[in-house]
Amino acid sequence: MADDSNANSFVFADHLVLDESPTRDFYKSVLQGLIHKNNNTLGVIQGYSSLILMDEPPASVRENIDQMRKSAGQAGELAKVILTAAGCARVNAEPISLNDLLPHIEATAKEKCTAAGVALQFHAASDLPQISADGTRLTELLVELIKNAAEGAATVPGGEVAIDVLPPGEASDASENRVDFFIRNSSPDLSPEQIHQFFEAFHGNKSNDHYGLGLTTAGVLAGQMGMRLGLRSTEGTTTAWLSLPVAG
Repeated sequence: MADDSNANSFVFADHLVLDESPTRDFYKSVLQGLIHKNNNTLGVIQGYSSLILMDEPPASVRENIDQMRKSAGQAGELAKVILTAAGCARVNAEPISLNDLLPHIEATAKEKCTAAGVALQFHAASDLPQISADGTRLTELLVELIKNAAEGAATVPGGEVAIDVLPPGEASDASENRVDFFIRNSSPDLSPEQIHQFFEAFHGNKSNDHYGLGLTTAGVLAGQMGMRLGLRSTEGTTTAWLSLPVAG
């Protein structure tokens, strides 16, 4: 893993660490208000669509109305993702036991990799120290990275995902007192410019079933919790490095 910890070879999402200026508070409140108003409109669309569907309209009309209702639901889900990716999600960092959290993370990784048809290797050091994080948001962050890795590995014949969780001093400098996650997956080689684009909102190379906000969300959540997230692609492997602060 020594090669994985070479920070110079990673593209980090440091540009997604949001400041706490009054200007940001203004745009945050505007975005939250806009999403709230939009959700009210979507709720009306869903409600009336459901009422019309109950009246058994002709098949052609029913199909169109049902599509409208489903689209309104998907737009509501997108709104939730946008708020998180924009840094509007509430984050409460506190001491978290990784030893308690990791079984759930491993089970989720197995589920995502099985669904994608790729192999998984999961290795975590024992007796890891507590880290400072919001447990719910950290889980969301890791799920985004694992899902991204599984889907990336699925594009390569015989692709696989490997996850390593290392104690302080094994990857990061011992003086930094950080626990490090390395999530690797088989993939075509990507340039640093392409990796940087993946952190951009609504940018991606996947199907329309994806919002293009997964890595943006992961980068913003990492910044909100005092973590550092980087990506690297070399020799047919993409590596995500998430460095977590140990609880003080």
